[in-house]
Amino acid sequence: MVGKTEGDIQVFKKNGTPCAYMWKSAEMKWEYVGEVVDPNAGNQAAGNMGMAAATKHYEGDFMFAAGEYDHIFDVELGDNVMRKLPFNNGGNALDAAEKFCCREGLSKANVD
Repeated sequence: MVGKTEGDIQVFKKNGTPCAYMWKSAEMKWEYVGEVVDPNAGNQAAGNMGMAAATKHYEGDFMFAAGEYDHIFDVELGDNVMRKLPFNNGGNALDAAEKFCCREGLSKANVD
């Protein structure tokens, strides 16, 4: 299967596990991004045990408010520098992606 555009994301099963891949037009191949997980899985498990899900503190910046988040993802853009992307379960993923792209000076074509 050939990707439609540079940076196109697709999910494929690898040994029964859903994995995200990004299309690299120059190399004409799918590059492994990571395993796809259920963003609500931690909350359901914690809720079933009568516990609150663990959150992580984010110090904040001009796009994301300081505070507790369900996830703080490390994102590497090809320069070996990890950038933080805070996200809450049930949050708007497109909004978070737009804010991240804006903060990092990336084209909105990368939002998907």
